Amino acid sequence: MMHGADPVMALRLLHRLRIFGAVFAVPPSVTMGLSEDAFGAAANRLAVSAYDEMQAWSHPEAGFDQDARRRCMMAAVLLPIADLQVPVTKGKPMSAAYHVVRESLKWKAKDAEAVDALHTTAPELVAVYRQLLGQPDGMPAPEELRVRLGHCIRRLKQLWPAGCVVASLLHSNPEYGGEITDQAPGAAALAAAALSGLESTDGEPDMPGTQRRLDFCEALLSAATAYGIAGCWQWKPLLDGKQVMAAVGMKSGGPALGKLMEAAVEWQLAHPDGTAEQCREHLQAQHAAAQQAAGME
Repeated sequence: MMHGADPVMALRLLHRLRIFGAVFAVPPSVTMGLSEDAFGAAANRLAVSAYDEMQAWSHPEAGFDQDARRRCMMAAVLLPIADLQVPVTKGKPMSAAYHVVRESLKWKAKDAEAVDALHTTAPELVAVYRQLLGQPDGMPAPEELRVRLGHCIRRLKQLWPAGCVVASLLHSNPEYGGEITDQAPGAAALAAAALSGLESTDGEPDMPGTQRRLDFCEALLSAATAYGIAGCWQWKPLLDGKQVMAAVGMKSGGPALGKLMEAAVEWQLAHPDGTAEQCREHLQAQHAAAQQAAGME
């Protein structure tokens, strides 16, 4: 289906034959009133948008290999259930999207994890985009914005262009909060929005809508390039664990070391051209401040 020459047509046929819900099976107990017809309609609408967007995005750094395409398409298809959880016997509940990919479709665990990551990161990328729009022209981006975008890129790695596509779907539809909140879409609202415009999935491509979503993606990609963090998921740490421990005089690891390692990553994202020595000095100052604050308690 997603591996074939025309995944959009395959999805349409599943919906028209009324077997979409049997293929993308979600436990009835967690659907929260989302009907099979509404789910199929929403999924088709989003799949068409994602497919058109990937086809039209010609930026050299936005290449989609076969795995990226099918994972992006799957994330779009399952966006209507991104906020639903499936209880498990032991451990934390799994997302409904993970359940469908792993249990219903029998895809590999890494595919389910990738779809989950795309869903989780989409609201964060929407928030970054909004923050970018509020930046005055010619003003340097605040460190917090560079770090926030960098974390999204690090989480998605080579899938981050696909993350932009999924985030653009979230942002472009006000019916499920893309213009108002950073939360994942509500299943019922998203399905209603998709049903209201379903007829267009059988007609000509929605060129204005596709262009708006491409503008969204280009804004994020351009920002990452301008900030020097587009390839941050491939960076090596400026300091390893032993070097961090030596810098602050720690004798053993633990949660405190973990926090310092996270601080080192954030400093590197905020200062892409920074050196290991500068990072070391930053960690020493941060550790000293934390020690002083602890001593005052």
